[in-house]
Amino acid sequence: MIEEEDDDDKVLEKGLSVKGALKAFLVILLIVVGAYFMYLGFSPDNWGNFLIGILFLCLGTTLMQMQKQHPEPLRQTLSILVCSICGLTKVRNYMTGDFVFNKTVDKCNKCNDSMEIKQIYSVKLKKPVAETKKKEVEKDKKES
Repeated sequence: MIEEEDDDDKVLEKGLSVKGALKAFLVILLIVVGAYFMYLGFSPDNWGNFLIGILFLCLGTTLMQMQKQHPEPLRQTLSILVCSICGLTKVRNYMTGDFVFNKTVDKCNKCNDSMEIKQIYSVKLKKPVAETKKKEVEKDKKES
């Protein structure tokens, strides 16, 4: 019927990028500078050095925790209708007012009896295929 994708995201292949390396270097540098200020400091004022060290440590750990926000996947809500007499199953888009066991929805194409909603669920849509890949698939089908 409908191919569903798993809700668990596939493990992404991660490589070392320049941006990621710079971020890691900056985080480590901020933490080291913060620790240096806390323990050794530049001025004789110990409390000032301690507070500046804490500031650098907090900034470094905050940058370490920041992650890129991933957009929510596109989803489609579907209703599955079943005829109680002939057992015909029909899948259609969810419409406002649909609820499970609602019998006054649609008429069966075979026996003209009312169909009942058995399930309502949501599926994650697949990412669209690039136009070039579509064209390649069409060419392969024509050549076969």
